[in-house]
Amino acid sequence: MQPIDYAVFSSLLLLPPATTPKLGQGRIFSHFTNTEGVTGITGILGDNLEVGQQVIVSELRFGQGSNPFLANDPGDIFLTDLGFETTEGKLELIGVFGDKQKFAIQFSEETALLLNNIRVRPLRISNNILNLGGSIYSIPVGTTIKGKCLLKRIRV
Repeated sequence: MQPIDYAVFSSLLLLPPATTPKLGQGRIFSHFTNTEGVTGITGILGDNLEVGQQVIVSELRFGQGSNPFLANDPGDIFLTDLGFETTEGKLELIGVFGDKQKFAIQFSEETALLLNNIRVRPLRISNNILNLGGSIYSIPVGTTIKGKCLLKRIRV
């Protein structure tokens, strides 16, 4: 997949400020990543997005994950139920550090399971009694998800 220069397609992909599209039924899963991850997963050049900008993406191509924290299988892709508004500290509690906090990619449980036959596996479910971090889930290495997904730049 060739990377897309976001500036060329901005009028087609960019959502108006403060608009969050409905992604589907069930839980909303987030995958936090860096610039290289965004380009590899979505084909969009992440550096062309401003902080706070959101883009609808119709396909996600996950390669091999690089974080072995709680992995069931080598290369598992980690997801969380933490959203765009989560703090750096909460992301660090689930093993997401540094530039991997720059972007979040979201999709719904409905999109994963019903549209793509992908079961999102729970790895650590948080009861949030102490408001510490979120739950951690995984999908297998090499997963492709088609449907309405959302990419947002969170931080510089």
